[in-house]
Amino acid sequence: MNQNGWLTIPEWAAVRQIEVRRREQDTTPLPPTGAPVNFHVLVRGEIALGPGDYRLQVTADDHYQLWLDGAYTGQGPGPAYPERYPYQTYPLTGGGAVTVALHLYYQGRINRAWSSGDGRFGFQTAVLDGGGQLLGQSVDWRYQICTAYSGEAVGYDTQFLEDFDARRYPEGWEQPGYDDAAWEPMVPALWADYTLVPQETAPLWEGRLSPAAVRPVPGGLLLDFGREIAGTLHLRARGGAGQIVTLRCGEELENGRVRYDMRCGCRYEERWTLDEGESALHPYDYKGFRYAEVLFPDNVEVWGLHAWERHYPMDESLSTLRCPTDELEDVFSICKNAVRCCTQEGFLDCCTREKGQYLGDAVVTARAHLWLTGDPAMLRKCIRDFLASAGTSPTLMGVAPGSLMQEIADYSLLFPLLVWTDWEFTGDRVFLDECLPTISAMLDAFAAKWQRPDGLLETVDELWNMVDWPENLRDGYDFPLTRPRVAPGAHSALNALWYGALVMEERMQSLLGLPVKNRSERVKGAFRRAFYRSAQRLFADSETSGHCSLHASLYAACTDLLPEESWDAYERLLLTPGRVCGAMPMYFALRGLGRMGKYDSLYRLLTRTDESGWRNMLREGATACFEAWGKEQKWNTSLCHPWSSGTIPLLIEELAGLRPDPAAEEGFRFVPHLPEELGGFDLRVPFRGGILRVTKEAGRAPRLTSTSSF
Repeated sequence: MNQNGWLTIPEWAAVRQIEVRRREQDTTPLPPTGAPVNFHVLVRGEIALGPGDYRLQVTADDHYQLWLDGAYTGQGPGPAYPERYPYQTYPLTGGGAVTVALHLYYQGRINRAWSSGDGRFGFQTAVLDGGGQLLGQSVDWRYQICTAYSGEAVGYDTQFLEDFDARRYPEGWEQPGYDDAAWEPMVPALWADYTLVPQETAPLWEGRLSPAAVRPVPGGLLLDFGREIAGTLHLRARGGAGQIVTLRCGEELENGRVRYDMRCGCRYEERWTLDEGESALHPYDYKGFRYAEVLFPDNVEVWGLHAWERHYPMDESLSTLRCPTDELEDVFSICKNAVRCCTQEGFLDCCTREKGQYLGDAVVTARAHLWLTGDPAMLRKCIRDFLASAGTSPTLMGVAPGSLMQEIADYSLLFPLLVWTDWEFTGDRVFLDECLPTISAMLDAFAAKWQRPDGLLETVDELWNMVDWPENLRDGYDFPLTRPRVAPGAHSALNALWYGALVMEERMQSLLGLPVKNRSERVKGAFRRAFYRSAQRLFADSETSGHCSLHASLYAACTDLLPEESWDAYERLLLTPGRVCGAMPMYFALRGLGRMGKYDSLYRLLTRTDESGWRNMLREGATACFEAWGKEQKWNTSLCHPWSSGTIPLLIEELAGLRPDPAAEEGFRFVPHLPEELGGFDLRVPFRGGILRVTKEAGRAPRLTSTSSF
C-alpha cells in the first residue's frame, strides 16, 4: 500500500496523537488530544482507469464505509493496533473514471469496541493493476464534515446514539456526478507509524432482512425480526421539514411494547428529523436488537422498513442439528445465533453494551464458531490480537484490540487453550511455534511476580481475579476477590488455571521438539496439599477455607488435578440443587465430567430444566443465548452473549463424539457418547473442508458419515 499515504482533513492538524495503551492500574490521566468525538466525514474522489481489472486497497482509522460508482461495497477495517493495521481489497473494473466515496468515522472514546481516543483520523488507498503493480496516479480527494449525526454515548461508551437530521445530510453524495466543487481537499497526515497488512479475515456479510411481523401500536408500528440480529434499521419517510420520527430498538417486549431502555444498559431511542418531502434514514453504527418501533405523526408516511444485518460470513447449511428431544435443537439454535450475531470483526462478548473481544469469552466462542463455519481465520486473527497485547503487558490484556485497558488473570491463563484450539483444528505447527514464545513469556511473568516457592500463585494483585461473573453465580466462593487489588493469599480457581496453562505449555514444547520446562508437576503437588479437603474429597476455595464451591474444582476437573477418588464427589456436587455457576465456567465444568467419562450426568446437566441451564433461556423467550441463565440473574444481562455457546462444542465433541485430533489419520476421532434412548438425532458439521454427519435412532448406535468437500 502507500500510493498516496495517509490523508486527513486540515482541521486535524491541531489534534494531538497520543498512546492510549498502558497497564490497567496506571491511572495517570491521558493528555487531551483536542479531537472531537462521534465525528463523521464524507470523502469523494475519481480514479481514471484504462481497460482491465484492478484492485482497490482501503484502510481508515477509525473506520470507513465504501461506495464504488454509487453502489455500497463494504466497510472496515477490523479494529487493530498500528503495529499490525489491516487494509481490505476490492475489485475494480477499468475503462473510465470510477467514483470512490468513503464515509469516515472517528468514534473518539476509550472503550472495548474501538481502537480510538488516540487522535488518529484519516484514510489511505492504493490501486493495483492486474499484475499486482501499484499505480502511481494521484487522486483529488475532497471532503465535507457531516453534521447530520448527534447523540449521547450508550453502553460502556461503545456507541453513540444517532439522532439523524436528514436536513443536514447531502443526499446522493456517494453517486457519480454529484457536485462536490464546494468540498475541501484532503491533506497528508503527519503520522506514519503504521505497519499495514492485508486483513486476514473475510469481509463482513451484510444483507437486507425484512421483518417477520409488523403490527400497529399507538403512534406508529412495531417490527419483529423474529430473532436477535446485529445491524441497523432502515426506512424512508415523506413529511415536512423538521418533523420527528422516533425510533426505538430492543431485545425484548414489555407490556407489548419494545423495551428500548434495555436491561443490558443501552437505551436505544433515537430521533430522525425529516427534510421536506422524501427522506431516507442513513444509520452508521450497528445495534443488537430483535424488535423496533417506528413512531411518527399522522401526516407522515413511512415505507421500506427493513434491517441491514451484518456478521462474519456463516453458511447456515454447513452446521445443523435436528433433534427435538430435550429441546436440544432449540438450544443449539440460540447458541448458533449468538455466535452469528457477535462474530463481527472479532469474537465480541456482545453486540450491545461492550462490543469487545474478551480472551476468556473467545475460548468458548471460537470453538463454537469453528464447528459452525469450518473457518479458522477469525480465530487466527483473535490470537494475533492477543499476541499483540503483550506489547502493553507480558501477562496480556483481557480484551483486545481496542483502547480500553483491562487485565484479567483468569483469561490470560486461558490463552494457551485458545492457541491449542487452533492447533487441534488446523494441525499448523508453524503457527503454534509462532505463539509459544509469547505464551512462555506470559507464564514467566506470572511466575516472576506472583509464584511462591512451592509453585502456587498468590496475591495476583495487579490483575482482576474474576473466577466467575456476576458475583452471585460464584457458588459462595469465599476468597475475597476485591478490586482493584485482590486480597492476599492463594486461591484454588486461579491456581487450577495456572496449572492448566503450564501443562499446555509443556504439551506444546514436546510437540515442537523443544526442551520441556516441566514446571507443572511441582504445582500439582502444592495444589493438592493446599486445597484438597479429604472429608469432602473436593478442593476448597482457598488454603484457609473449608468451603468447596463448584469453582474450586471445575477447572481442576478438566486436568489431572482432581484425583480419581474425587470424581464421584465432583459429579454429586454438580448435580446438587442450588449449586450454580455461570454459563462460561459451566462449559469447563461439563468438560470435566466428560474427562471422567460421566456422560449421563453431562447430558443431564446440559439439558437441565431448572433456572441454571440453557433450557431456562428458552422458557424466557431467547432467540440467542443470554449472558446469564436468566434475565434477572444479572443486573445488566445481555440477551445475546456467546460466552454461553458452550453447548455447541460440548454436544459435538463430548456427546456426538467428534474430537479434532491432528495425530489421527483423518484429523479427528469419533467416540460417541449419546444416550441410548436418544433418537431422531441428525448432526452435520464442517471440518477441514468436508462435512461430518452423525445420526442416531433410539436403541441404535450412532453412525458417522462424511463428505470430502463443501
